[in-house]
Amino acid sequence: MGKLDGRTALITGGSEGLGRAIATAFAAEGADLVLLARDPDKLAKAAHELSGEQVTVHTLAVDLADVPAMPDAIARLDVDIDILVNNVGLARMKPLADVTLDDVETMVTLNLTAPFRLIQLLLTSLVAAQGTVINMSSYWANTMVADRPSSMYSATRGAIESLTRALANELGPSGVRVNAIAPGSVATPTFDRQYLGPMAPEQRTDYERYVRRAYPIGRIGRMEEIANAALYLASDQSSWTTGAVLQVDGGLALR
Repeated sequence: MGKLDGRTALITGGSEGLGRAIATAFAAEGADLVLLARDPDKLAKAAHELSGEQVTVHTLAVDLADVPAMPDAIARLDVDIDILVNNVGLARMKPLADVTLDDVETMVTLNLTAPFRLIQLLLTSLVAAQGTVINMSSYWANTMVADRPSSMYSATRGAIESLTRALANELGPSGVRVNAIAPGSVATPTFDRQYLGPMAPEQRTDYERYVRRAYPIGRIGRMEEIANAALYLASDQSSWTTGAVLQVDGGLALR
């Protein structure tokens, strides 16, 4: 038997990257899936590939930046949700003087308001299932890096951790557990495209030296390592764990 047999997990950003890795890990343990993302084509591809795990895969094409549209989208779901993984997030790393109000609004919406609203909209289902919520944070909530300004991004990640603890306290008596994961840098397609990809060879060499110095384990993370942490928090193996922020960062926060 799988650790998640008989359960259904909704994963935001489930068509690629960390969300897709989490979906793969959950499906391997028997969970049916609802993948929520913006791109219908990517969703269809992910659903087709995950169907080989002999689980049911639903897809929901929604832009989480459009918070007013979320109630209608969730109302279209014809399944009860046991596990909610709020994986979608956005980082715009700019010096304070260059941060625009659009940057602020977009990061607050995707990193905080959308997860909050999804928990609200799925609350009845989560309570009925005695379910669990997993919010995605980041090491940026507590660990700053020289020469990489992160004001509003760090603020939103700190806020999702505070929300996680507050909801764990509020919803615990209803049987709903709420936890978070704070990854270090992870080799995702987005990380490669936006950060590593534009680097010149000498910059890449400097970055690799930095990683060996900054991370006690000496490397950045793999997507499956974050997925395994999510699997633990979603399963009964963590049945007495709520309000936790699980640092999965190769020891980065220690230095």
